[in-house]
Amino acid sequence: MIRGLLFDLDGVLIDSLPSIHACINYALSRLGRAAIGTAEARPLIGPPLAHSARALLETEDPQQVARFLELFRERYSARFLEETRPMAGMRELIPALADRWPLAVATNKPTAFARPLLERLGVLERFQAVCGQPLEGRPSDKAAVIARALAEAGLAAGGDVRGLWMIGDRSTDVLGAAAHGIPTIGALHGMGSRAELQEAGARWLIQDLNALPELLARLELE
Repeated sequence: MIRGLLFDLDGVLIDSLPSIHACINYALSRLGRAAIGTAEARPLIGPPLAHSARALLETEDPQQVARFLELFRERYSARFLEETRPMAGMRELIPALADRWPLAVATNKPTAFARPLLERLGVLERFQAVCGQPLEGRPSDKAAVIARALAEAGLAAGGDVRGLWMIGDRSTDVLGAAAHGIPTIGALHGMGSRAELQEAGARWLIQDLNALPELLARLELE
């Protein structure tokens, strides 16, 4: 039996690629760096932004990384609500799932951005927990974010994770959930590739959110 569902946010529930791509290029431009294309930006979405900044800037210099984050958030905080769109079927899917099972969000996006986005899209109240990264300080790994979501949503009392599933689009989602013994449904409409998700150990793959109800119905019969 399914007992609860955890969702990643970027690339799974929301299409944030256009906004994040624009903000990356804004920060790069202000730092005198060349802009990158959409294909280059796509794999940077999912891990904590500081990790992506270090890869983009090819540096471990904390001051350069901090400046990139500052510039990125300068634009993002002003534009993210208007530029982010729900993934196809999300607005219909989440209420239907929430009527059956507890739902939670575990994301590497800062919670300060994740909650307003879900509220703007009309589904915030459908989640028992929305857990992300802090705006300041060192980001935690995805397993730690998932642990907070499980605790906040009351989904793993006594360490029992049976019947819980993660829906994610990057290897970090799969590996973070696996650290708790939770299997992952890989979302191919997101930022990660089929190969990435399969190599990380995703148990099932779906083409998009509209395919999720049918898969969940099958899982309930197993």
